[in-house]
Amino acid sequence: MVNDKFWQVVKKFNTLMKYAIEGPNCISICHGDCCSIKIDVPKILAKQYIKQGYAVKDDFIRGDVFSFKLRFDDAKGKCFLYNKEINGCSVHNSGMKPPQCWIYPTNFSNPTHKDISCKRINGWKIVNTKKAKEAEKLLQYYIFLCKLEAKKEAKAIITRLNNNSCENNLRNLLKQTPPSRLAGIKDTWDCISVLYAQGMSLQLKKVCQKFNKKCEYLVDNNFLECPSICEQISNKLIDFLQQILVNYIKNNIDSEGEYPFIKLNKNE
Repeated sequence: MVNDKFWQVVKKFNTLMKYAIEGPNCISICHGDCCSIKIDVPKILAKQYIKQGYAVKDDFIRGDVFSFKLRFDDAKGKCFLYNKEINGCSVHNSGMKPPQCWIYPTNFSNPTHKDISCKRINGWKIVNTKKAKEAEKLLQYYIFLCKLEAKKEAKAIITRLNNNSCENNLRNLLKQTPPSRLAGIKDTWDCISVLYAQGMSLQLKKVCQKFNKKCEYLVDNNFLECPSICEQISNKLIDFLQQILVNYIKNNIDSEGEYPFIKLNKNE
C-alpha cells in the first residue's frame, strides 16, 4: 500500500463525512452505542494510532477482512477507542477515524432527508448528498487498499514464524506451557504466540505419542500432569507450522489469526 495515497483517502473521507452528516448531541442522549460495533482496520492505520498514543499493539487482533480488528471489550460492549469521559470515539476529531464508523447509522443514501434512527434516538441525517456520495466512492477505494494490504500481511506470517527472535519467543512460550493447555497458535502484531485451550486439550497427545513415546508422562498415562512442552516436541511443532500454515491461511481467511491444531491437522 502506498502510504501517502492511503492517507489522502482517509483524511479526505473524514473531512467529507464531517460536513455530509449531522446529528443530535450524543453526549447527553445515549451511552456511545455507535462504539459498540466491531471494526476492521489496516495495519497502516493501526500503526498511526500507536504512534499518536491512542493505542498499543495489544489493542489489535488479526482481522478476517483487513489486517486487524480493533480490540473489543465484550464485558463493556465497547471498542477500545471509546472514551467514557467524552462519551464517544477518541479519534473522532483526529482525521483518522475508521471510515466504517462514520457511516453508522446513516449509510450514504437518504433521498427523503428523514431522520435516521440510531439505537436510542432519531436525528441523524445526511445534509450534503454530494459529499456523502463522494465519500461513498472513497470508501470503496479504501476497502480495496485495505484488502491488498491484508493479503500481503497474511503471507508474511511465515516470515514472522521464521524470524529468529519470533521463533525463539515461540519456543520459550511452548516450553512454559503444559501440553494439555495448548490448543494451537495465534498470529499477533509481529510474532507468533500460543493459543491456550479453554479447558484441557488432548491435541498434542498424538504428537507426543508419535515423536516422544517414551516420555514418562505417556508411559504412566499422566499426560495431563505434564508441566511443559519438551524441546523435542517444540521443534516438531515449529517444523509442522512452517510446512502447513501458508496453505491453511489461503483456505481460511476468516481465522482472525487463530490456528487451532484440530483444524490444522485436517489440512495436513
